[in-house]
Amino acid sequence: MFKPSNARQWLHRLFVCFAWRAMWFSVCVGGCATHANALQIQRIDTDVFVSGDILANDDLKLRAEFDAAPVKRLILVNSRGGHLNASLNIARWLTTQPITTLVVGPCLSACSLIFMAGKERMYATGYEPRLTVIGIHGPSLPLTGQLLPERAAEMLAFYKERMGDKYDARLLHTALYDMKDATGFVLVREITRNQAKDRITLHCPTAQTPRWQCTEYPRANAYSLGLVTASETVSLQLPDSMRPRMP
Repeated sequence: MFKPSNARQWLHRLFVCFAWRAMWFSVCVGGCATHANALQIQRIDTDVFVSGDILANDDLKLRAEFDAAPVKRLILVNSRGGHLNASLNIARWLTTQPITTLVVGPCLSACSLIFMAGKERMYATGYEPRLTVIGIHGPSLPLTGQLLPERAAEMLAFYKERMGDKYDARLLHTALYDMKDATGFVLVREITRNQAKDRITLHCPTAQTPRWQCTEYPRANAYSLGLVTASETVSLQLPDSMRPRMP
């Protein structure tokens, strides 16, 4: 087993631990079983905070929240991803809304689709900078982890539309198709609060790939790739129930 020798390597292992756990519910294609990390929704004025995994029919749950009162910002907090169809339904519907989306902590897999639906998109405070990351990878079955490249084209088309002229075909193809297993990710970190060495975009084909074996994209960041519309990090206060807690 890989044993990290410094804090930077330890944080990378924490990253891939999130990704490994996301294997089970990262981008479901059938129905997803109910589990302890189900989607939580909390409103503060015109901000709606969402945390947890996206399950089937959660698109209806989120739309009901938007119908209840005006929403200006959707804040995605520590989400490992979820059901592909539900997430695409949310994302496509959100593109019709004048909404700003923010990422706090890990926003992996299907969560990144929802984030990309925002008219304005930014990172936000609430988690440590090196744990605030957008993770992109291809779809897989929830229980077996079997890769489903035939479904990746739907995701690719949505990313391409939202990234506009900053779309990087090579990197997105790598993220969605060049996975050794369902735990592989392209990880795009927060910009403003990280030092240069800690905001390098990485492609790790599996969760077990050591940091030095991941492919680096030193010239690619969330802004140059069109993932965020502004490089600045937004300062905000998380609800108590969504603040990070050490296990």
